[in-house]
Amino acid sequence: MDKKVLDWLLAGPAWLKYAVELQLLDLKPDVTPLLRDSAIRKLISRLKGSSAGIPAIKSGKVHYTESGKAYWDLFLLADIGLTVSDLGLESEAEEIFRFQSREGTFTIPPNVQDNYFCMSAILIASLAKMGYRDDPRVIKYARSAMSAQMPGGGWDCYGDSYGGSGDSCPMDDMNLLMLLGQYLQYRENPQLDGAIEHLLGHWEIGNNRYGFGVGKRFRSLQYPAVKYGILRVLDVLSLFPYAMKSRGFRDMLDYVRAKAKDGRYFAESADMGYTDFDFSQTAEPSRWITFLVGRVEKRVEEG
Repeated sequence: MDKKVLDWLLAGPAWLKYAVELQLLDLKPDVTPLLRDSAIRKLISRLKGSSAGIPAIKSGKVHYTESGKAYWDLFLLADIGLTVSDLGLESEAEEIFRFQSREGTFTIPPNVQDNYFCMSAILIASLAKMGYRDDPRVIKYARSAMSAQMPGGGWDCYGDSYGGSGDSCPMDDMNLLMLLGQYLQYRENPQLDGAIEHLLGHWEIGNNRYGFGVGKRFRSLQYPAVKYGILRVLDVLSLFPYAMKSRGFRDMLDYVRAKAKDGRYFAESADMGYTDFDFSQTAEPSRWITFLVGRVEKRVEEG
């Protein structure tokens, strides 16, 4: 990354500086200044709350499609590099595990059934990033997901109900790869090549039976990626050496790189659930979007 861009990132708010030092510079930054940041304090408070936080999940008030609520608040904090212990969210994490079955799957209100891995994986992948990667309950969930893999290598909430086509849902594949990519034994496991190929093929073909496309909305840089979008697809695929060697991955990354202005990236869609963060506006370059692209590029360089 260009030094001017890096210095610009480090001049950002405490939470951004923390993420850059931890994930781009491989330092061990002090978490204390970040925990004093007003935007982070508000986010923690919202996550602990009974209207949009983790305690509200059991009431069915919180859905995975809604930004500014528990699923994506936890996702953001995990992306920054914070742990559950840093944030004092241990009891909230245990509330999530109460939805886990003996088999390792999760049934979460209002409508996340045990085979809806795409939805539960958002929460469990975040917890894995936040210090729970080696927790037996997370490992059990990952094994359950692997046992539910379709013959073609991906996942589908509806199982093999489309005439044995072996096709899979891009959202299922992306969210489960987001979790499994945190483990060396899965990152280099050819059993996941099929799911990776489905995501790469979707970019090249442009559509699938689920109605996911790769048009303007997919190609826009936005965060958090509540919808299926290019930035999170790249982020997830960059966890896998097999994916990074592919032409489709390079094409996607080149497409994103072409959007840079002096090495900086703009959010192309504003999310009003996160008005305290720079990715919620489109008028000025976003340090966070720039950081995310830089993180992908770092994995490519090291890969």
